[in-house]
Order: sequence, then C-alpha cells, then structure tokens
Amino acid sequence: MTDPAAPSAAVEPDPRVLAWRALADDLTPAKSLARIDVATSRVVTNVTVVGSLLTGLGLLAAGQPATDVAARRLAVAGVVAAVLAVACALTAQTVSIRSGLNTNNLVMVKEWYRTQFRRRAYPARAATVLLLVAVVLAGGAAVVALTAPDGTRLSLGVSAIRLAGSTASDGATVTAEVAFRSPDPDAGATVTVTADGGGGPVMLAHAALTPAVEGTASRTLTVSGVPEGATVDVTAVGGGRQCRATWETSDDDRPVVTCGPAEG
Repeated sequence: MTDPAAPSAAVEPDPRVLAWRALADDLTPAKSLARIDVATSRVVTNVTVVGSLLTGLGLLAAGQPATDVAARRLAVAGVVAAVLAVACALTAQTVSIRSGLNTNNLVMVKEWYRTQFRRRAYPARAATVLLLVAVVLAGGAAVVALTAPDGTRLSLGVSAIRLAGSTASDGATVTAEVAFRSPDPDAGATVTVTADGGGGPVMLAHAALTPAVEGTASRTLTVSGVPEGATVDVTAVGGGRQCRATWETSDDDRPVVTCGPAEG
C-alpha cells in the first residue's frame, strides 16, 4: 500500500531546456561586454588580411604597385575602410571608469551596463562591417590588378646643371633618366641626346634598353660640357610611346617633358 504522504520522485528536466538555460547564462551583461572586447580585438588582429589581399596574396611584387586606375581606387577605398575599422574597434575598447558607481544600487548598475552597450556595441558592430568591406575592396583590387593587361610605360626625366665655380665656356651638364616597362621581353626603347649650337644638331649621347626579367629597365645618360645657349633635345621612344624635352641651356629656360604616341 502506497503512503500518500510520501514525496513524489523529482522530475528530470528536459535536456533541451537545460541547454537553453546554459545559453541564457552566456547572455548576461558582463559576458556580452566580454564578447564585444573579443570581437574588437579580432578586428584589430585580422586587419592585416587587407594588406595580404592588396599584395594579391603574394602575387604582386613589392615595388610594382598596380597601375590600373580601377585597382588603385579599390585599394585606396579598402585602406580607408580598414583604417576606419581599426578606429571603431579601438573606440569600442576604450576603458570607462565611474568612481561613484554604487554596486549595491541595482538601478545604477543597470544604467551603467546600458551606457556601456550604447557606447561600445555600435562601434564594435561598425568595426566588423568596415573590416568586411575592406576585405572585399582589397580582394577586388587584387583581382583587378592581376587580371588587367600590363601595358607599356615610358617615363623621362631631364636636368641641366652648372657646377659651382664653372664659367660659361665650361658648359652645362645634362642628365637624362629613362624608365621603360613592357610585358613584351622583345620590346625595347631608345634615348637620344642632341644639342644644336647654331651649326645643326649634334648627337651627344645615345642608348638602347630592353626590359629585364621583371619587365622593367632604366638608363641614365650624363653629358658634360654642353655649350651655353645651345638647344638641347632629349628624346626617348619605346613601346609606341615617346617622351621629349627641348630647351636652351640658359638660366631663363627650364626643361619641360611631354609624352604621347610615338611620331611616325
């Protein structure tokens, strides 16, 4: 015979209810703020991914930035987004101290946590979104840079100087610097320096260059003793492009370089 006063056996709680209760314990304000700190730290740590993508996952050589306009714009936008992401993450990690907080006053404690969430949660969320945007932009820049056709580049820099203590009869020193870039290993460029002192142009220097294995080449020509008042012409031609500078070796005339399609 069963005793009606005997206590009934305890009912085992549903395991699913226990699981949800455990998850609810992780949603306390203190643990939520800790997750914000973890998220912002992850943003600061993973911002280096943007740099890796901007270098094309190692496929773009250092010192050879993307020359495609679209790739440069995407790269700049990615860098700006990454900087803003780090700024937001650091803002969310700013330590807040309230010396007058009475921990026995639950109303004040609740208001403190609410203030912390308003001040830190929004910057943390913005940092994560901005980092995602930066990664997408950097990846797009790398893809565009790697798939864009590598065009020919030709540049020319010239200078004319007169050494201290020299006279007009000593003449001037003319320096021409040429840089040539082409994906075609058989392509080449030439640079010619001439001077005309009134009796017709005279060739002072001439050089030819071809791109090396990495597709670039450069050459510097220096000519001394160019007569005062002579008209100097420096012309560089390569890859269907031409850069030219013409000026007189006087104090009032300065060399100006113009580039465009090759003549003829």
